[in-house]
Amino acid sequence: MSLSAKALERLLDQSEFGLVARTRRGKLAGESDENLRDLARILREKRDRARGIARQQRREFRGKAAAQGARPASDNQGTKAKADALTVALKRVGAEQTRRTEKLHAPSQRSLARKALALKQRERALQRPTSRTSDEGMRPVTNRKAAKSGALKDAGARPAMMRAKIARR
Repeated sequence: MSLSAKALERLLDQSEFGLVARTRRGKLAGESDENLRDLARILREKRDRARGIARQQRREFRGKAAAQGARPASDNQGTKAKADALTVALKRVGAEQTRRTEKLHAPSQRSLARKALALKQRERALQRPTSRTSDEGMRPVTNRKAAKSGALKDAGARPAMMRAKIARR
């Protein structure tokens, strides 16, 4: 879930807030590829540091590690939220980098049209007969189990006759 600018400003220090603000909607499109790489690197470093501090604080208030500061941490909610905010910003940068990469490797409309034309021409060539005479076409396959029409001695004829007789009444 994305946080409001006010909530982010409360969580992050000024330099981190500036970095996260650069990843907001519409701002990433104006960044160059080099700036985007640098932004991702810096965000990753800040996120990793915040994660490390949050882990340490969690160990402190669980009593698993000695206090790093003057007193042991009582909770790590703020630091965890800070790491989450930096993670979301980093994901936005990664998505923009992926979008740009896919755009570079996407085929052009011209190449797609040429490929479609080649497929269409190949399909037409396969449909054309090799000689001027037509094939014999479909051949009927007789069902040996079915009664021949008009044969009264066959198994299915009697019920059919009875149905016809009942229907006439």
